[in-house]
Amino acid sequence: MGGRINRPYLNMEIFQVDTVLSQVPQPLTYLVPGNLVPLVQPLRRLLVPLRNRQVTAFALSCPYPAPDPAPDLKPLNDVLDDIPSLPAAMLPFFAAAASYYQTHLGRLLELALPPGLGKLGVSGGGIKYQALISRLPLPSPVGLKPQAGQLLDIIDRHTPIFLDALKNLFPRASFWLPRLEEAGLIRISARARGYDLTEQCIISPETPPPVLSPEQTLALEGVSPAIVQGRFQSFLLHGVTGSGKTEIYMRACEQALAAGKGALLLVPEIGLCLRLYALMQDRFGPGQVAVLHSGLTPAQRRRQWTLLSGGQARLALGARSAIFAPLVNPGVICVDEEQDEAYKQEDRLRYNARDLALLRGREQSCPVILGSATPAVTTWYQAGQGRHRLLRLNRRIHDTPLPRMELIDLRSTPQLYGGFLSPRLHQALRANYAADRQAILFLNRRGFAPVMLCGQCGEKLICPACSSSFTWHQEAKRLVCHLCGRTRPLPPCCPNCRGPAEKFRALGLGTEAVEEKLRALEPQWRLARLDRDTAAAPAQLGKILQRMIDKEIDVLIGTQMLSKGHHFPYLTLVGVLMADQGLNQPDFRAAERAYTLLTQVAGRAGRRDEQGLVLVQSFNPHHHALRAALNHDEKSFYQRELQERRDLGYPPFSRLISLRLEAPLEKTAQEMAARLRAHLLGAVEKLQLKAQILGPAPAPVVKVKHRFRYYLLIKAGQAKEAAGILRLGLHNLGSLPGGARLAIDIDPLQFS
Repeated sequence: MGGRINRPYLNMEIFQVDTVLSQVPQPLTYLVPGNLVPLVQPLRRLLVPLRNRQVTAFALSCPYPAPDPAPDLKPLNDVLDDIPSLPAAMLPFFAAAASYYQTHLGRLLELALPPGLGKLGVSGGGIKYQALISRLPLPSPVGLKPQAGQLLDIIDRHTPIFLDALKNLFPRASFWLPRLEEAGLIRISARARGYDLTEQCIISPETPPPVLSPEQTLALEGVSPAIVQGRFQSFLLHGVTGSGKTEIYMRACEQALAAGKGALLLVPEIGLCLRLYALMQDRFGPGQVAVLHSGLTPAQRRRQWTLLSGGQARLALGARSAIFAPLVNPGVICVDEEQDEAYKQEDRLRYNARDLALLRGREQSCPVILGSATPAVTTWYQAGQGRHRLLRLNRRIHDTPLPRMELIDLRSTPQLYGGFLSPRLHQALRANYAADRQAILFLNRRGFAPVMLCGQCGEKLICPACSSSFTWHQEAKRLVCHLCGRTRPLPPCCPNCRGPAEKFRALGLGTEAVEEKLRALEPQWRLARLDRDTAAAPAQLGKILQRMIDKEIDVLIGTQMLSKGHHFPYLTLVGVLMADQGLNQPDFRAAERAYTLLTQVAGRAGRRDEQGLVLVQSFNPHHHALRAALNHDEKSFYQRELQERRDLGYPPFSRLISLRLEAPLEKTAQEMAARLRAHLLGAVEKLQLKAQILGPAPAPVVKVKHRFRYYLLIKAGQAKEAAGILRLGLHNLGSLPGGARLAIDIDPLQFS
């Protein structure tokens, strides 16, 4: 086995074992057989022996002459990558990220790669192309043969359409297509098919890039010098909803490609990938864009990864995990909806892709654009302190006015239609339908009802693995725990009093119930629902969004999946059914989340020639977050939030590290949390820091998956101070008892 090296590992010419597989935190050195020396480069994957088994390691350097190899050094067995799975230029970024998130470099590298990578570069990387047929504006000529006319009618209705899909509708399409193309009626182009996302995409007819508004021009001019010069600078692109932030990303990517570099565009939701993929394919051409997100199969992700690592594609588009895309020389990194908490990984290694984007930009010398209509309070503050250059887009494209917003006080509303619709919102929905417009009803809770209880004894049906109620899903006729995923049918009788199933009562409201009740109220309306139940796969999500764009839906009912980035041309009304959701959470970010969500979902309303209307139902209509969103008053909102956080010492005026102790027995979790608190307090005293150790306290849901959970929170003035307290406290703690686990979260966003 390799010996341990004591030099700092970035300067060590050694090989590092993948510590996720081997659980070895230290770098290990291996001999390199002569025939493998030319193949070994930094970050190439190697097959090495470790404790009588073969594991994957990552090289940290090129081979170097060994002065006098120790007898216990073992030779590596093979080099797994013909094409580097990760470019060597990313090594400083990974090293800095591992240090910040208090993890092993090998563990982070393993996490960065697609699952089941195999021999990347040897298999699974082929690029496929398929014909895409688009209708051209030339009118149909007189005397067109009947079959050709039928085919042209189909293309008219579905343009643009892939050849496979067209053949399903018209089997003899291949015979007639060349004739229609020769007549100038259609265009046949090639689209790269690294995988079949384009069939899930929201495809719009190809249009030339729009002319930039004066505000967009100024914003792009602000970013361009950093792209051309290849230097790190961070920008906050703060634009109201519909102001054209996406076009700034597109132009920045164009400039990066023109400079011979790559570009990375991060979005928080897979649904936004579906929309942007088609746009980027049209703008940059077939084969230039690769997509990375968790909705792909492992084989699809490997193929997309290969497009980037092999250099065929220079543009990476994706959700959180795309921050690790293997771009050798990125020219710009764009983070859309930078405030979105979906960028935070909440299991395994708890990283924030938004923060890693800034770190990667710094380490690889490229600018980073953070875009949002509702920047995170921390980002807003940092921009005010000069850490990010502020670029403003204050007007919507075509000067479309921001939506008119009204607050409906549910305390004084005598009647709710269906138990959820105020008369004002119901009337607005009917008027909107009569005007042949579309509407969204927003409720951030899926399922039919969040609680099912016995009407005889009042006992709630609780998940046996978690201290949380089952949610009733009427369509599936199942009780579902939204924490652990456990499902079961409704029991034949109450487990507590043995009362009959007929006595069970569903309490509360979810999107499924809204759909059912609204269908009963207005059976003629075309309804659809968008949540994790109806859009579990990207293809399902794409179909629902495409139906909305094609005006096949009158009212779309959905969760926060609706709130960001989607443009529906005929949408003029948004109804927020329960704006109070989340406002009373024991979390200092509760008001920020409410303001952001309300502003974002309201931004979907309105079209080029018509102002949108947003109706917000609330039992707490005077809350400052709701009032700020209602009045489009971001300044007062951010000022109040910053003052409250300054008074309480929360970010951005402190740095937090959350520590969650888990164990099968609650007593074990409590005792371990108390022990760790004592060691952390000792570290604060020894390091002579002004820091707080809060807790231990039970998690809001104390039991999940048969494990009891307790929290501690380190609150310090600087990130380095918090990290120092953590390192010293954990060193003194020693090992955990059997079955116990510790989850470390740097800069936590959730405390559930």
